[in-house]
Amino acid sequence: MSDPDPFAQADLDSETQASLFDLFKLGSRMFERPSVAGTVRLASASARALTGCVVRTVYIAADAGLVRYSGRANRRLDLAVEARAGTSGVLEHGDVWRYVLFFWGTGKVRGAFVLQSSAEPSSGEMFLLHALAEPTGAALATADLIDRERRHARELSLLGETQAGSNRTMAATIARLSSHQHIRDSLLAAAGTGDGEAQIVETLSDILRRSVMLQDSFGNERVFIAAGGPAGPSSALLPDGRPSPAGSLSAEWRSTLIRARGETLGVIGIYDPDDSRSDIDRFAVEYASAMIAVELAHRREIAEVEIRLGRDLADDLVEGTVVVDGLARAEALHFDLSGAQRVVLVIWESPTPNGVDLGAALRHELAAMRVPALITRRSEVMLAVVADGHDLSSLYERLSTAVCSTRGTIGIGGRYLPGDLALSFGEARRALHIRAESRRPFGISNHDDLGLLRILDTSGDGAELERFVSEWLGTLIEHDRAHRSDLVRTLGVYLDAGGNYDRTAKALIIHRSTLRYRLGRIREVSGRDVADPDSRLNLHIATRIRSAMRDDLR
Repeated sequence: MSDPDPFAQADLDSETQASLFDLFKLGSRMFERPSVAGTVRLASASARALTGCVVRTVYIAADAGLVRYSGRANRRLDLAVEARAGTSGVLEHGDVWRYVLFFWGTGKVRGAFVLQSSAEPSSGEMFLLHALAEPTGAALATADLIDRERRHARELSLLGETQAGSNRTMAATIARLSSHQHIRDSLLAAAGTGDGEAQIVETLSDILRRSVMLQDSFGNERVFIAAGGPAGPSSALLPDGRPSPAGSLSAEWRSTLIRARGETLGVIGIYDPDDSRSDIDRFAVEYASAMIAVELAHRREIAEVEIRLGRDLADDLVEGTVVVDGLARAEALHFDLSGAQRVVLVIWESPTPNGVDLGAALRHELAAMRVPALITRRSEVMLAVVADGHDLSSLYERLSTAVCSTRGTIGIGGRYLPGDLALSFGEARRALHIRAESRRPFGISNHDDLGLLRILDTSGDGAELERFVSEWLGTLIEHDRAHRSDLVRTLGVYLDAGGNYDRTAKALIIHRSTLRYRLGRIREVSGRDVADPDSRLNLHIATRIRSAMRDDLR
């Protein structure tokens, strides 16, 4: 049976007309704030009130067609609704009456209700259902339009935010690149000056507005620029003054290594207690480090050439060959070879604990002591030709600190003119050998201070001296060791005092009777008569040798 056209009825009773007025008011409510949920809720309630029909399933239009909005899943029902193709009509007619009511708006299906009732509604009620479909479809179309406008507005807003973010990013990038270019230009200009290394550090301090220090690879200060100028650190910034001139920077300083070809050439320190440097600051430090690395590497290459030339000249001088152009070669190396010179030999444990090359450490420490030197390596020993007149007494301690080890020995030869430096070389070897063979092998020995040992050490390995000491003092040494006595020292002081009892007792802080007792014990234990001139001489020499080999070598 075909569905009657609900609008074919021309005459409407008064109740239907009243309901139409209610539908008009309902449509007004739907358009107050059009939304899918609100429209469906109002239309469902109105359909039930007007006809008693229950809305079992609601469909809403989507891009792919109608989709279930509410109601239990029912594939057969979905296919039946789809088959109606937007035309309202009966789906079932029997014990249960089911009807699909489509909602049209702006020429498109906007949704549908599947209505269910135990009996088919009257023609007036059907008229009202179709009348309800008109504002419902229009309201759904309006809600869809509003939703699309809102989505479009959100998309435009997101697009605007994205564009604004891109603009901000681009502006920040331009500002960063501009800052980088300014930093590069400033540091390049500083590098082009006569003192590029110091100017780079000063320019970096101006850029960062912080104190900056440049240290060499040994931790010694090369350049220090305080924030605000090179006059010195601000007391507000650095209450303890600048960092230690030799060693690692304190915790308030941020360090950046200066490296070239895998080798550390130095360190840039930035005073930054709060670690508040920006990315621009870090770029400036990295760029300055790269430029200083170029400066230091260039100086290192020049120094290496000078070192090689100095090494060749030092080898020629100590080998005793005639150096015709020695003065000219030395002048080219800024080394004065016109006066007396000394040869210094240095040997240390290898490798050093901190990996520092002994030759580099020797060269660095002599330069720090302002001692001009020609340095070369001969097997495991470092050799330096230095001008006479310089105090080298602190060289051992300085080298021990530089290489983090005290296991080293230094021998210094006598002063000679350049043509006789082979003699100084031989004396330095003797001083080194005597020190190394002594009971205190680590330290520094000057050939000028060896006294008798300069002429007595002829055995090559010191064995003859040891035998001489053992022959004349061996029994006394063993007695002192066994009885914890002090006979050898007493004998030495007595002989040094020329046999004077009063001076000896005063030097030993003992009574004359105690001294007399000890001298008697010395005669008994050693079997030597101190009063005999020959025994007295040999005993005196033996005590001097033992003292020199054990205690007096510094």
